[in-house]
Amino acid sequence: MAVNSQKSNWFMDVLMFAGFLAAFFLNLTGLVIHQWLGVALLLLIVIHFINHWNWVKCVAERFFGKTSNRARLYALIDGILFFGVVMIMETGLVISTWFNLELSNYSAWRDLHVYASLATLLVTVLKIGLHWRWVAGTAGKIFNTRKPQAKPRVTVPQVLKPVPQSASIDRRQFLVTMGIVGLGSLLAINNVLSKETIVQSASLPEEEKPADNNAKNQELTVVETQVAEVQIQDNATQPAATDTTYPQSTPAPVNVVAAPATTPCTVRCSKHCSFPGRCNRYVDSNNNRLCDLGECM
Repeated sequence: MAVNSQKSNWFMDVLMFAGFLAAFFLNLTGLVIHQWLGVALLLLIVIHFINHWNWVKCVAERFFGKTSNRARLYALIDGILFFGVVMIMETGLVISTWFNLELSNYSAWRDLHVYASLATLLVTVLKIGLHWRWVAGTAGKIFNTRKPQAKPRVTVPQVLKPVPQSASIDRRQFLVTMGIVGLGSLLAINNVLSKETIVQSASLPEEEKPADNNAKNQELTVVETQVAEVQIQDNATQPAATDTTYPQSTPAPVNVVAAPATTPCTVRCSKHCSFPGRCNRYVDSNNNRLCDLGECM
């Protein structure tokens, strides 16, 4: 029964970690799947806590009592993970399209959701690194990847000891385990950070537009002022008015080219594209947190 319990815990941990990594690829899953994936992860975490409730109570009671520093470190890491999960779920519900809350600081809530997820992922990788022996050992039992160790020969004298092979095996298992975990985590973090860069670069032109318009207005004002000065100088150089009518000088025409009308939308979103799903370059002009009405850039 203990072996079966370890296997079920291993599968649940792998499922939670894989689902957590999948939640970072929002541009592939879309917002709807992302939100339901968060709900599924929350249910798995609740089941995980229920299965380990006795361990949680034991650690909480002995944290400030007589216990090892390693146990305190593990408990502290678990506490940080719990706090990170609470932050992720809370901010995710606040910015979700299910409640459609009117938020004046939506960007702050979204940034808190993103960076809490990144920090929680890093702590999760640290926890896996501390428990890599259990992860690799249980995986070996499940998939039967461990090779049976050769029995020592009877002819070997007692004073001689065989060369230990566990060091090379442990090093290989560590590299395989942390290599898979690290590669998945790096891909997830890179995807989120690259998307954040795209969103920030897409919002910069909108912020620079008022400055550009002010510069254009100033140039038009300077041109009009110069034309008015030319007219005043021409009128001042004309002789006094007599019966003879002289043709009045007309100012040279000034060609003012109007700037083409620019709109924040050049590409329309697909029918099921919702912020911030597959629409990376996006301006929510009507503040409804949905990629609609042609608001994609």
